[in-house]
Amino acid sequence: MAGRRSVLASVESSSGSLGNQHSSTPITSSLTSSNAIASSDPLQELFDACKNGDLPRIKKLVTQKTVNARDTSGRKSTPLHFAAGYGRREIVEFLLSAGASIQARDDGGLHPLHNACSFGHCDVVRLLLEAGANPNTRDNWNYTPLHEAAIKGKIDVCIALLQHGADPIIRNTEGKTALELADPSTTKPVLTGEYRKDELLEAARSGNEEKLLQLLNPLNVNCHASDGRRSTPLHLAAGYNRARVVQILLQNGADVHAKDKGGLVPLHNACSYGHFEVTEALLKHGAAVNASDLWAFTPLHEAASKSRAEVCSLLLSEGADPTQLNCHGKSAIDVAPTLDLQEKLAYEYKGHCLLDACRQADPAKFKKYLTPDLVNFKHPLTGDTALHIAVSVTSLGNASPSAFNPKRKQIIETLIRKNAAVNEKNKDFLTPLHVAADRSYFEAMEILLSSNARVNALDNLGQTALHRVARENNLQAAKILLVYNADTTIISLHGYTAAQLASGNVAQLLENPPSNSCLPDVQLLEASKAGDLVAVERILNANPLAVNCRDLDGRHSTPLHFAAGYNRVPVVEFLLAHGADVHAKDKGGLVPLHNACSYGHYEVTELLVKHGASVNVADLWKFTPLHEAAAKGKCDIVRLLLRHGADAGKKNRDNATPLDLVREGDQDVADLLRGNISLLDASKKGNLGRVQKLLTAENINCRDAQGRNSTPLHLAAGYNNLEVAEYLLERGADVNAQDKGGLIPLHNASSYGHLDIAALLIKYNTVVNATDKWGFTPLHEAAQKGRTQLCALLLAHGADPFLKNQEGQSPIDLSSADDVRCLLQDAMTSQQIVPETVMNLTGSLVRQSGSSITSSPSSPTPSALQETVIMPSGAAMTLCVPLPSSRNINTELTPVPLLETWLDKEDRGVTNIRGFLKSLGLEHLLELFDREQITLDILAEMGHEDLKQVQHRQDPESPEPEALGAIRSQETGSR
Repeated sequence: MAGRRSVLASVESSSGSLGNQHSSTPITSSLTSSNAIASSDPLQELFDACKNGDLPRIKKLVTQKTVNARDTSGRKSTPLHFAAGYGRREIVEFLLSAGASIQARDDGGLHPLHNACSFGHCDVVRLLLEAGANPNTRDNWNYTPLHEAAIKGKIDVCIALLQHGADPIIRNTEGKTALELADPSTTKPVLTGEYRKDELLEAARSGNEEKLLQLLNPLNVNCHASDGRRSTPLHLAAGYNRARVVQILLQNGADVHAKDKGGLVPLHNACSYGHFEVTEALLKHGAAVNASDLWAFTPLHEAASKSRAEVCSLLLSEGADPTQLNCHGKSAIDVAPTLDLQEKLAYEYKGHCLLDACRQADPAKFKKYLTPDLVNFKHPLTGDTALHIAVSVTSLGNASPSAFNPKRKQIIETLIRKNAAVNEKNKDFLTPLHVAADRSYFEAMEILLSSNARVNALDNLGQTALHRVARENNLQAAKILLVYNADTTIISLHGYTAAQLASGNVAQLLENPPSNSCLPDVQLLEASKAGDLVAVERILNANPLAVNCRDLDGRHSTPLHFAAGYNRVPVVEFLLAHGADVHAKDKGGLVPLHNACSYGHYEVTELLVKHGASVNVADLWKFTPLHEAAAKGKCDIVRLLLRHGADAGKKNRDNATPLDLVREGDQDVADLLRGNISLLDASKKGNLGRVQKLLTAENINCRDAQGRNSTPLHLAAGYNNLEVAEYLLERGADVNAQDKGGLIPLHNASSYGHLDIAALLIKYNTVVNATDKWGFTPLHEAAQKGRTQLCALLLAHGADPFLKNQEGQSPIDLSSADDVRCLLQDAMTSQQIVPETVMNLTGSLVRQSGSSITSSPSSPTPSALQETVIMPSGAAMTLCVPLPSSRNINTELTPVPLLETWLDKEDRGVTNIRGFLKSLGLEHLLELFDREQITLDILAEMGHEDLKQVQHRQDPESPEPEALGAIRSQETGSR
């Protein structure tokens, strides 16, 4: 790069100058000659001494002010830059001890480390790195020390840098890595990992640590031999039992999963030759215990076939599977040469499976492997039995027994019932009681103690369980041990009693061990049950750690269990404020929330949930609080739990959901559990009462996910449930919500001809010209289904008759009824259309009787006010706002909404067919409609041809009606 200054372009020598230069860049020296320093510079002598290695002179010249002085006449180098560049190790060491900055940069951004690396002073490089120099520091051109050493062919420096974490992939400002700039004949093999590879592999094989450390770096730690089995250093060290070399390689990033030509990993080699220590090290560093080579041999195959019994035990303890088959269909058991080893492998495998089942609290797996000969199986390395493992829960400290899986308790009880040795000791002389006490597994402690566990058993330090819990200030565990007569006078091997190891509350307890009847725990439990807040406050103020004490003689309930179950609200509040555990489980796995919900205590339930109680916690029978509330018909509790995330789909041990447990007749509870489905169903059926109970701000716009993705308003509108629709809209239902076909509620109302619903939706500002996915507007729907009155309503409120669907059809193109077509045609020619056009709807029938009320399309009438608007299609239209049908020509022309003129059932009496015909001035048709038993509902479902047939039955000789309002059949499927 033009302008990049080299590390050292010219270092003064006997011949005047020396130094390798970057061939592509002009270079100047960081270490200027003595002639470049003005003779008047008072620091010249110091800089010269650093170059020349004159340590005594430097010791006289260096002060706190001069140790980091700058060569102001050159590149602003410090004394350390000069000393590092000239390889003066002793001077570098002295300058560092005197406070020289290892991070100082010169004008080119170079650190002293750059200088030392560029000129190959490896001892100085290592000294600077060990003193904290950054191996990846960069100069102004992004050159790292590794770039410098690679360019200049400094092999030892490259190795030193790589060993100290130098990154070989950093690119300079020209985009070049150290490898790309490396000297092909010297440093390039170092950066490819090929440098003296054979020597490195031999050092690993022979255990030559000195040679190994000299050559090893991250780029060659996983190199493969070029011939033979293509082993890595770790393969060789593992196979030849070089334990120290193995540790060095692993610490430097050796890959435990690397495979040789035959697919063997280092673990295969170690196991094949029975190297226990190496095998253990490889497993600790993540080696796959069941890794297979090209012939599907595992490490256990190797160890078993060579009778490496100890290694086999180690592998089995780490999860090796002796049933895994090789390419010949043989398991490790099959290839073992002796019957004893075969039996040992099978026995230990099953034993470890049992221990693993206890560790995971897996009852199914536990049951599979529990046999009389395995109930007391001991881990070959730790000495732990299944009972030790079962009580070895992971949580430490003063934890509540409720924090543990109830299945674990079941396993512990089964082991004891199957004659597990409760007093067996592991290699540290710990009994299961010691372990349970250490882990604060109080429930397990009581099970063990009630099963004749020795309360005063001693560990390898002569300590009882009481000693161990006293040292940890575990009050609850100490109380349990004292109840079972733990001896407070036993002295450990170190000469201490439990009281001498104790502190705080445990020390007080051990000084004056109380009798059971006087224990504050018992008093607190009784006071909580009785709701005696004064007593609860007094006891807890004196014994704050008793807040989560247990009813050891009963269900192991806590004070909060009692207070919650007996609805003692003030006591519950006080207990929660003082650290009561809302997650504590009793003997049946019930938490306080189960109790509150089962008995319908709403305020207590609310308090517990507010304080973090899990609404989906399950007892031993997998009953959740929601199961309890549902089974007992506690509607308010169910609603509260659901609002806080209770899962209505959870099943108990009998595979029953909360809904399955609802008693017959508890409709409100069932509705709540069905959730959105109930609200959708109530909206569809028009059950306003159910809707009012179920509706919330969260579900008002819920969706029918199994159907058309409709909202409650879609269903209410489609099924003509006016009261429900109005209730939904009043509470904020989305009037323009789209279902999966893009339909809004107005589409539904228009399609099925529900006038009142449509008017209500329009009142709530629905989009009259909304389009679905196929471009259909509500007017398309109404026109296609022959909903004449709805067409009139939509047109009066701005529906655009010119809008076209995706197939290029406008509403008039879809209309099959003449009256609808006339209505739309009049609207499209901007003529007055209402209510005269509505009268034209039945005009043909009147004409058949010899009279016609049809008004001329060209003769205006004072029946409506006109307003010209621009429709969404771009067409200009004149909309007519109708006046009352009982109009008087002299009446003041005040605009009246269409619904109030001839559609309003309440004002016009349109509640039956008589009122409908009267509103249109067609009372003479009443006899015909009565004879044919045509009601409003039947009329809404009649098509154009149906009405023709009715007319024909009245007068067979009459011509076909010109137009009769056709109410098309309801749409049953999607478009």
